[in-house]
Amino acid sequence: MKRRRLTVWLSLGLCLLLLFGGCGEKDETAEYIVRGMEALEEKNFPEAKEALSRAQKLSPQDPGVLRALGILAYEEQDYSQAAQEFSRALQAMGEEDKGSFCEDILKYKADAEIKSGNFENAKADYSRLIELDNEYAEYYLLRGRVCAELGDTDGAVSDFRMALSLASQNLDYCEDMYLTLKEHGADEAGAEFLETVLAAGPQEEDGGRYDRACLETVYSRMKTGQYEGALSLLQEVIPQAAEPVRGELLYAEGACYEQLRDFETALEKFRSYRETYGADEALDHEIAFLETRITTQGVVVEAPDEAETEPADGTPAPETEPAAETKAADEGV
Repeated sequence: MKRRRLTVWLSLGLCLLLLFGGCGEKDETAEYIVRGMEALEEKNFPEAKEALSRAQKLSPQDPGVLRALGILAYEEQDYSQAAQEFSRALQAMGEEDKGSFCEDILKYKADAEIKSGNFENAKADYSRLIELDNEYAEYYLLRGRVCAELGDTDGAVSDFRMALSLASQNLDYCEDMYLTLKEHGADEAGAEFLETVLAAGPQEEDGGRYDRACLETVYSRMKTGQYEGALSLLQEVIPQAAEPVRGELLYAEGACYEQLRDFETALEKFRSYRETYGADEALDHEIAFLETRITTQGVVVEAPDEAETEPADGTPAPETEPAAETKAADEGV
């Protein structure tokens, strides 16, 4: 992505320089910019700095030079400095020159603002980009992400809907939108985007997107106590699910049976899971816990009082949330 941007920069940068003059000092400036950007593409930062420093001495207010300095700072991960350089480049351009070159600077600047934590500035940049091209879906998607960062769930959902209206219900966008909202504690607001993925069903070479959407839906149903609904979806999707999501679905299946008090089936599912995927502390804990619920004849016994919920080996009983949700939380799902 960065290499493509640098390559695009060369043609855009030279075009801009021609707009501001193409002889003498400007020609020399252009040569230094090209040299600096080529060095930067090879990650040769000292040579890039040297070349761009010479360009800056020749043309300190040239938008092409300022933009190049911004890219240099961006590549060095000095995002605050990069944003400053891009701002100076935009100011130097003038209203009459705000075309594709301005658009490219704004994209860089918005990204630099996000990486430096200046989400309000990034939102303003994406708003300007939308003014330049209000039919480009990705700008709405990116501004929606920034709105989510700012806690503006309504703004995020509005932008996401607009992005989808322009991108023919892009299913990759839908997954991104749901996960963005979930990350910021607004998974209920993102449910409509998850439902779009589910409604489309499995697609060829979707990279497991449908399976992941099913897993997220299962977790959502379990979170609200809809264990029968979660189990129904699990039984539908597990036969065709691919790894690694298949393993998480199987674990969730065991947890649903446990919460529905079908301890015998839950124990069977967790033991089968262990045979396939190996043991871990959380899984062994679940199996030990379930074994206390079943007599030696395999008859399910009544769940004991809360004060008596420790497994026979003395390890603490699991908390009341579903086993799959606990495991997912531990793994950062």
